[in-house]
Amino acid sequence: MPELPSDPISPQQFMEEFIPATLNEATLDAETDVKLGVQIDGEGGGQWVLHLSGGAFQVEQTAREEAAFTLVQTVEDWRGALWEGRGGVFGQQASALLSGGIAGSEQAPPPNAKVMEQLAALGGLIRVTVTSAEGEDWSTGFKLGPGELPAEPTTEVRIAAEDAEAMQSGSLDPMQAFMSGKIKVIGDMALMMQMQAIAMQAGS
Repeated sequence: MPELPSDPISPQQFMEEFIPATLNEATLDAETDVKLGVQIDGEGGGQWVLHLSGGAFQVEQTAREEAAFTLVQTVEDWRGALWEGRGGVFGQQASALLSGGIAGSEQAPPPNAKVMEQLAALGGLIRVTVTSAEGEDWSTGFKLGPGELPAEPTTEVRIAAEDAEAMQSGSLDPMQAFMSGKIKVIGDMALMMQMQAIAMQAGS
């Protein structure tokens, strides 16, 4: 699998050069037919749709409204996760979804059509925010289902940067972090629980 360049590249280069090069070496399920969206907001950003179908793929810079699942970030936070190690375990997962999960690494399996259908049926926007004492918060969003992005997230998950890093290192258990209030869920908690249940079922 191609390695991520050591120096940051533009979102367009990443989506239209790096991702296709990664997918060229991937084994894609011939029965999968799913559209995944990526929206990167800010200077140099844009919207892309990755259509996986019949064991082949297509990356197109186009509106993501028809995508079953969309990752949403600012240019700064997208770059921070991929090249600056920001976001702790959440940044790592967002990076894996983009640069590994689409292609089917051991860390993040390729998208399953049934799982995508279940996630799309939920609807809503989940935003994860890693807060910093220095005020340099990091966020990533997950739009479930097609349609326009809502102005505000349906559910927001907030955690301090040091706790996100502790979860990444394994010194803090996610359930313990939630039960102790280190992970705060604002808005529709049921949506977050449903998404977790689908993800856990897919991983079992």
